[in-house]
Amino acid sequence: MKAIIIGGNHHNTLGVIRSLGYIGLSTYLILITKDKFPYVSQSKYVDKCFLLQGEEEILPCLLKNFSCFASPKPVIIACADFISSYLDCHYNQLKDFFLLPGAKEEGRISYFMDKEIMSDLARKVGMNVPQTVVVNQDDEKIDVALPFPWIIKPLVSKDGSKSDIKRCFNEKDWESYLAGNHCKKLQVQQLIDKEYEFQLIGCSLDSGNQLIIPGYARNIRPSDVTNTGYLHYLPTSKLPVDIDLCRTFIKSIGYSGLFSMEFIHGKDGIDYFMEINLRNDGNSICVTASGLNLPYIWCLSQCGEDICEELDRMNRMIPVYVMPEFDDLILLLKGKVNALTWLKDLFKTDCFMEFSSKDPKPFIYALSGFLKRAIRFIGKKAGIKAK
Repeated sequence: MKAIIIGGNHHNTLGVIRSLGYIGLSTYLILITKDKFPYVSQSKYVDKCFLLQGEEEILPCLLKNFSCFASPKPVIIACADFISSYLDCHYNQLKDFFLLPGAKEEGRISYFMDKEIMSDLARKVGMNVPQTVVVNQDDEKIDVALPFPWIIKPLVSKDGSKSDIKRCFNEKDWESYLAGNHCKKLQVQQLIDKEYEFQLIGCSLDSGNQLIIPGYARNIRPSDVTNTGYLHYLPTSKLPVDIDLCRTFIKSIGYSGLFSMEFIHGKDGIDYFMEINLRNDGNSICVTASGLNLPYIWCLSQCGEDICEELDRMNRMIPVYVMPEFDDLILLLKGKVNALTWLKDLFKTDCFMEFSSKDPKPFIYALSGFLKRAIRFIGKKAGIKAK
């Protein structure tokens, strides 16, 4: 069995490498990064790493280095939206040589990455969805017929970045956003007064006919800079959302592969669908830490191997706390979390996004970069206070 992980230099990619590495499967890594010394490539579970500058280099790299591999074909796992879309748009060129996530119809995954299209599908299957309006900044007149407050996102995630996701509480915020945003097509959404955020992290097999969602991750302390956070993963058959709705949703797309579905539990007691990620989720290491290895299950299933033994592990899964330690430290440095609270959370953490005693080298490399950024931040903060 050969696995090819394609992702950026971040914990999403590292989590998949380690999930497979922990059970003895080394991987080939294709990293899309401009970092000269990417920390993810330092994992001891990487057989060989290919560093690419942009997504346009993925297809030539795959065909040159892996298309001659004998049966079974290599399994590909995507760790970013733009990579999932790229593989989808080149599905017909790749399907004869690789075992791919997707919907068996080129372009279908990219089509459902449009947030308005996925929201419409969620409404159709019976999920609750906040009110939304699509805005095109090229239009002569922009009319948002929603009461404030809003949350604004790129209509298609791969066309923007996390910095393009903003909250607007009044017209002044909206005008400021339009002046600085570079993403033309936007989804303006009703900002739900939330109690908490949660995710269903799973694996879809046979176009959604077999859906594996062993629990949910509750985000206790969201990060300022990513869509992850300090979280509590709870393995349970009693999901907050009806799993039959999730199954109908994914079967409507025809998707096979790793995925996550994001929700908000409002103070009104309603669970609202936010979006689906048709790729491995950056928080998925929490499921591995709990006792079920979804990336491994995906690889086994794609190679025609029996997955019953792996699925039996669902009966032995345990709740776990997971910390994205560097992102969480930023919250501590900014004073957004109490130091005593942070220390208590640190000691009850079962799994970290970057640190692993079994695979320490990536953490050491990442720590070096983090300390440099932290020193600059502290110095700048001290300078401001001095004035």
